[in-house]
Amino acid sequence: PQETLNKSQIYVTTAGWKNTFAYDKLIQLLVWMITEPHKAMVMGGTWRIPVLMKLLDKNFLQDLKKDGTFNEASFDREYESKWTGTVADAFFNGEIFDRNRNLQKPEVEHSGRSSAQAFYVLSVDVGRKGCDSVVCVFKVTPQSMGAAYKSLVNIYTFSDEHFEDQAIRIKKLFYKYKARRVVIDANGLGIGLVDYMIKSQIDPNTGDTYPDFGVYNDDELYYKKYKTNVTEQDAMYLVKATAPINTEAHANAQSQLSSGKVKLLIDERVAKTKLMGTKVGQNMKPEERAEYLKPFTLTSILKEEMMNLREENEGVNIILKQANKGIRKDKFSAFEYGLYYIKQVEENKKRKKKFNAKDWCFMN
Repeated sequence: PQETLNKSQIYVTTAGWKNTFAYDKLIQLLVWMITEPHKAMVMGGTWRIPVLMKLLDKNFLQDLKKDGTFNEASFDREYESKWTGTVADAFFNGEIFDRNRNLQKPEVEHSGRSSAQAFYVLSVDVGRKGCDSVVCVFKVTPQSMGAAYKSLVNIYTFSDEHFEDQAIRIKKLFYKYKARRVVIDANGLGIGLVDYMIKSQIDPNTGDTYPDFGVYNDDELYYKKYKTNVTEQDAMYLVKATAPINTEAHANAQSQLSSGKVKLLIDERVAKTKLMGTKVGQNMKPEERAEYLKPFTLTSILKEEMMNLREENEGVNIILKQANKGIRKDKFSAFEYGLYYIKQVEENKKRKKKFNAKDWCFMN
C-alpha cells in the first residue's frame, strides 16, 4: 500500500495527419506544457540532428528526393515533423479514409476471382507539360442488396507525355483489365486526349495496333462521324464538369467513403513490412520492390490530396479548394470522377428495375 505508483505516460509518433487521435493528443500536451509545465513535456526533431550526429547519411535523403514516388508532404511528415492536413473546413476525414484501406494487394490485370459480375472502370485526369496524367483503376463488384463495392485496385501516372503516347498507354490498360469504360475529364486538356482516343494508334515499341474508341455519352452525335468498322464501341464516358456536377461528385465521394463502399490499398509501410516477411520480397531488387509498392504509395498521396481540400460554398454548390497550393489534386479528380460515373451506372440500373410494362398498358 505504501508503494508509489508511476502514472507517467509516453507517446511516441512521427508526424501524421491532422484530425486524428495522435494530433489531438499532441495539441493537448502542448497546451499542458504551457499551462502545467510540471506535468507535460513535448520533444520533437527533424532529420538534421541524426545527420549531424552521423546516425543518418545525407545521401540517403537526397536519394529519397530523387525517387519517382517522392512526395514532399510525406517527406515533411517523416523527416520534418510537419503534420499534414487542415482542421478547419476539411471536407474529408482521414480516419474514414484509413478505415477503408483494407486491400492487401494491387491488381495489375483483369481478375475474375472475387465475382463473375465484377467489372473494371478506368478513370483519367489529364495532365500535360509538367503535370501528371493519372489513371485510377476501379473494380466494381455489384451486391444483391445496396450499392456495389468499388475497389481502387491500382493507380498509374504518366509524366509529361504526348497525348498520343498517353492514348496508347490508356488503351493498353483498357484491354489489360478488360475494362467496361474509360472515364475522362473532357474539360480543358482532356478534350485534347479525347481527340487522340477517337483515332487508331500503332505502338512504336511493339508494332501493335489499337483501334479508335467510341464515346458512350455522345448525346450530340459529334463523335459519330469518326466511327470505323473497328471502333471499340462505347469505350469512353466523357465528364464535362460544371459546378452542379462537381458538387454531386464531391458529395458522392464523401458518401461512398463514409458508407464503407470504397476499398483502398493498405498503407505502403504496412505493405512493405508484409512484403519483406516473404522470401519473394527479400529477393527482390530495390527497383522491383519500389515498383511493387508504387500503387500503395500513390494511394497515400491520394489521401494527402483529399486531406488538403477545404470546403467552400457558392449558393448550393460545393467548392473544394486546396489549403496548400503546393499539393496537387489530380489523383483526387481521377478518383472522384470514376466514382461519379459508377454512381450514374447504378442509378440507371435502378430506374430500369422500377420500370413496369403494365403501367403503360391500356385496356377496355
